[in-house]
Amino acid sequence: MWSCFRILKEREEERHFLENGARILEELITSFNGRSNPIRSFSKKVLKRATNNYHQNGFLYQNFVYKLYKGTYEDRAILVKKFTADPSKEYIGWCIKEVAVASQMSNHKNVLKLLGCCLETELPTLVYEFAASGCLSDHIFEEEFSPSKKCQQLSWESRLRIAMEIADAIAYLHTGMSKPIVHRFIYSRNIFLDQQYVAKLFEFGLSISIPLGETHADANVVGYPGFIAPESDSTRRFTVKSDVYSFGVVLFEILTGKKVLDLLKEIYGVSYSESLLVDGNEKGLRVYLKANFVKGNIEQLMACAELAIRCVTVNPEERPSMTEVAKELRRIRRLTLFSMMREG
Repeated sequence: MWSCFRILKEREEERHFLENGARILEELITSFNGRSNPIRSFSKKVLKRATNNYHQNGFLYQNFVYKLYKGTYEDRAILVKKFTADPSKEYIGWCIKEVAVASQMSNHKNVLKLLGCCLETELPTLVYEFAASGCLSDHIFEEEFSPSKKCQQLSWESRLRIAMEIADAIAYLHTGMSKPIVHRFIYSRNIFLDQQYVAKLFEFGLSISIPLGETHADANVVGYPGFIAPESDSTRRFTVKSDVYSFGVVLFEILTGKKVLDLLKEIYGVSYSESLLVDGNEKGLRVYLKANFVKGNIEQLMACAELAIRCVTVNPEERPSMTEVAKELRRIRRLTLFSMMREG
């Protein structure tokens, strides 16, 4: 009886392996002309052993779709993403898209590297490099700095560097592929930090390619409240400028150490708004930001605030590109050196 059960289980795993492999190949052909970077294939058994059968001691985070676990493989720490949602067509597509896009992006130093995946599970289980310092959200919000949470507060210099690194990664996603790709889920929880606090962009399952010759892609609205570009929220139309808006919101959080929903309450007295920039309230935003900056170089803070406001302007055509954002952040970082030279 047990031998029959084992045979049935092995056949089921083999079926998942073949079906998932075919889906990933199809996605790579559709989105990247069949081009792929090699990733490792992990067996279901190996990942169970690596995570001590997904023991609670290694549990890190969960949402309505997946759980993250810390594991150990070949004497190195790994991050295992185990999908827990029902294997509907939507979630299978999410998972396959993530494998395809993350494998293409893994050579970028500011992207969390996809090491491989297990295709034997109904929804592929993904294996990433381990980000020892957790998420950006663990280190920028005032509420996270209680002694019990043991989170290190990032200096302004580190915050600015991390912002520049993530801008580089998003710019590469927009311009470095055969088709522009919109991430659609940029927020501080999806920015990981390695042991040296180098930024690593994560979560490509909701990303969408813009067809050649087009400037946008139509899709259901996804993302975290407060980070979704207003035009995408109302029209279900996504462009690279949708990501620019989301990144601008992250900049507001980096500048103030406050979550976006708290910012909206403090600025407008509401728990939710379609946009951070309501009725052209640029002057009001400047006043608020200046009164709520984290401690740091005021010249850099002011310049970064101006950039953040440009990123969240309601008209997407008036937002800078992510390449321009990354270039401006580099210029802002150099302001410290210039200030020191003037003082000398």
